[in-house]
Amino acid sequence: MNKIPIAVIGTGNIGADLCERILVNEDLHLVSVIGRRSNSPGLKRLQGRVPGARDDGAVGLRDVIAEVDGVLDATSATDHIEHWNIARDAGKWMIDLTPSRIGTPWVPILRDVMPEMAVQPQSCRNLSMVSCGGQSAAPIVRALSESSKGVQYVEVSSSIAARSAGPATRRNIDNYVESTEGLIQLISRTPNVKSILVLNPSEPPVMMRTTVHIEAEWTDVEKAQILLDRLVESLQAYVPGYAISVPAHSPRKGVVSATARVEGAGFFLPSFAGNLDIINAAAVEAARLLGRPLPTEG
Repeated sequence: MNKIPIAVIGTGNIGADLCERILVNEDLHLVSVIGRRSNSPGLKRLQGRVPGARDDGAVGLRDVIAEVDGVLDATSATDHIEHWNIARDAGKWMIDLTPSRIGTPWVPILRDVMPEMAVQPQSCRNLSMVSCGGQSAAPIVRALSESSKGVQYVEVSSSIAARSAGPATRRNIDNYVESTEGLIQLISRTPNVKSILVLNPSEPPVMMRTTVHIEAEWTDVEKAQILLDRLVESLQAYVPGYAISVPAHSPRKGVVSATARVEGAGFFLPSFAGNLDIINAAAVEAARLLGRPLPTEG
């Protein structure tokens, strides 16, 4: 099968890591990577390895859009709308790695269990990867909420190494919170949710951790852990460093909790940057899905 031609816009931590994993992917062909700063460390690293490496932002995206099937946007929530307009006008699909909330929220491991995420090839033009916290919390929220009755409140707290958070991530903290909360509301089917992101400056850098607390009338904790184990097994197929560090448990009556730890594969930053793995691996899965040919009848 021919590789799917794609472009990546954004050369920060997320974009550079994304490009590194696409370059070794058997299904995807990186036609172009587009930054906005010629001195970007990510862009410098990719020059000579990606034929269409350039530093002219949206102008560059317009120049290459005809050469690709889709675009992966690793810039910022405020810039995504312009990039989406370029892709949409050209009839291309888009995968949004910013917390803009423009695209349809999507988590790979939930596509077969939630009708809202049952995306067919090319049927959805803009898929949102939401946030690293959203992707890491998704299996826990799904398992705990599906095993509970009368869910009243969901809280998701993620901690990542400060060194793994680039300028765009720091500017988009409010967007991150809103986007993550939207996904958690969708999965848990409850409006009362809260998302917290901690940029931990400690040295040596800490691994990414995400903890979910759910308040409910009651929870079958054993059932929750069984469901969680199944979802984690599926997630580890594309994020091997994802693991449950604190299993499902009830710290007090009416509350159930679990914690995940994500170790990165080291494509761009060292292994502490599991936040890059969890969202970029999801984006690669989305690109493989959207880039497949539509099924033919008969």
